[in-house]
Amino acid sequence: MEKKKIVDIFNSLGIPWWDEGKNVTKGWININCPYCADPSNHCGVNPDTEVVSCWRCGPKGSFVDLLVTVTGLSYPQCKDMISEPIILDGDPVEILKAIFAGEQREKTPKEITEVELPREIELITENTNFPLLYRYIKRRRLSINTLIEHGCGICRSGRYMNRMIIPVFCHRKLVAFQAADLTGFANLKYKNSSGDIGNYLYNYDHIGKVMIVVEGILDAWRVGDEAVAAFTSNLTDQQKTLILKKGLKELYMCFDCELKAYYKARKEAEALMAYIPVVEVIKLPHDRDPDEMGREKIYELINEYRHGLL
Repeated sequence: MEKKKIVDIFNSLGIPWWDEGKNVTKGWININCPYCADPSNHCGVNPDTEVVSCWRCGPKGSFVDLLVTVTGLSYPQCKDMISEPIILDGDPVEILKAIFAGEQREKTPKEITEVELPREIELITENTNFPLLYRYIKRRRLSINTLIEHGCGICRSGRYMNRMIIPVFCHRKLVAFQAADLTGFANLKYKNSSGDIGNYLYNYDHIGKVMIVVEGILDAWRVGDEAVAAFTSNLTDQQKTLILKKGLKELYMCFDCELKAYYKARKEAEALMAYIPVVEVIKLPHDRDPDEMGREKIYELINEYRHGLL
């Protein structure tokens, strides 16, 4: 196979590649291995034989097998891609339909839809007088300044009575909000706005090249500016699209300590490893979550992963 054809396919899928430098055998084309946690382009393709092998985890079959792994398409579809490469302008949004394909796919909006805050909302200030709010703050170990900083409000009446409203922005547009119960007695701890909150990531606009994905908004507040809240441990297609659009260098999945959540995160991470140099799932100690552990402890775990101690 011609080298150019392999390069064209990698470019069409938005996969970074190298044909020289460290870890690259002369004549081979290397990428970050999608089979193992590889941050240093150890996985190579031999254009002459179409053999794929990773210096870290060993032989992986043919170039077609590699495409099946990184795209989620069938073997025949990947063979067709080699015959006539599909050019996707390097935009990962469309190729996610293949990467994360399943028998049933949820529909996600292509355009951001703005929502409105409840008309009963009262923005929180240092002078807000609402005993339920201050009991909630004490219970959750928050400060009034944190709520002010994130533009939160309260509702004393209406559909969201006795709840704190937390706005969710994406590309500087109000796309959703969560209404947190302040009483501690409601059957539903959080109510979501009519907007599809599962299509977004809380704090997305402030992320640079490092992202820490947690479940809840309070988890994200506790971890800091590099954290986003996914609202669940199951990422939607739209959320995965947003993650890929950031061009991240490091991605850490840090969900609650339950074993089920950990394995869900592992599955999500494996699908993103081909596109982000460093992808790790942080395993939390038993009965702990990011909110309880706090920023310092979470970053201690992340740094251990960074230094290869875990």
